[in-house]
Amino acid sequence: MGRRPSLSPGPLTIVLVVWLAGEVLAFVFVASRVGLGGAILIGIATTLIGLMTLRRIGTSAIASLRQAVAGVEPKPGAMLDGSLAALGATLLILPGFLSDLVGLALAAPSIRQWLARRFGAVALPGQPPRPRTGPSTIDLGPADWQAVNEVGNWTDRPDQPKRRGPGT
Repeated sequence: MGRRPSLSPGPLTIVLVVWLAGEVLAFVFVASRVGLGGAILIGIATTLIGLMTLRRIGTSAIASLRQAVAGVEPKPGAMLDGSLAALGATLLILPGFLSDLVGLALAAPSIRQWLARRFGAVALPGQPPRPRTGPSTIDLGPADWQAVNEVGNWTDRPDQPKRRGPGT
């Protein structure tokens, strides 16, 4: 006979159950603060905000596609930025206050930029590329450096006379 399948929940199931429990607790908390009607109105408002945001992202994506067809090079990170913004808008559309909180966070460009840097992506539109990280310590031999006792009393060019500092 064959082996019986395991009935233990997988990690995705556990995450979904915890997320659902958090959503229920968040709804109860918000409803206790603003009332049931207020909580429902806030939920409807965030859904409408999510729909408007998703529409704006869609029209921006269509404009970017037209530019790409015309031969304009897309900005580095634009696809990731748009994807994260669309994910945020989708989370705003879904019912639940925890998903709304994450969706509102993804609506902020600074959060999207932080996520892109955190996961090793290139710079997002409007941001300079990340500087290369190098060693934090540079070892120099004795012949590679010299002590300077007074500011302004040295020069980079050996053929020039040394400058005198202020007050000397």
